[in-house]
Amino acid sequence: MSITLGVLVALVSMVVIVLPFIRRSGATVSAVHAEELERLTRLRTDLYEQIKQLQADYSANTITDEDYRHQLLELRVGAAATIRQLDRLGHEEDPENAPELLTRESLEEEIAALRRARSDGRTEADES
Repeated sequence: MSITLGVLVALVSMVVIVLPFIRRSGATVSAVHAEELERLTRLRTDLYEQIKQLQADYSANTITDEDYRHQLLELRVGAAATIRQLDRLGHEEDPENAPELLTRESLEEEIAALRRARSDGRTEADES
């Protein structure tokens, strides 16, 4: 009886000791997941660089106001979609080279403002 009890206590102890290691190994990022994170991170960085270049072109007056707004909107929508996909994959950090208008906080504030405007029956264009 005492041998059975000793074996049972040893098995329970081993399970308690090994369980955290098993959970950690299950939480590792798969190769496909890591590749997707890398691809999305690269895409987000490319979009940020394109936005910086567009802003430089606009500052140098080599692009019209209308073209600037149109291209900036497209790039911001693309960046926001990429950030959303990164969020779904559990990647939460903003890169250091992120333009101020594309940080998570500024996007969340803009989304909240657009939702408030929509609920009030206005759009951003109406306010201008």
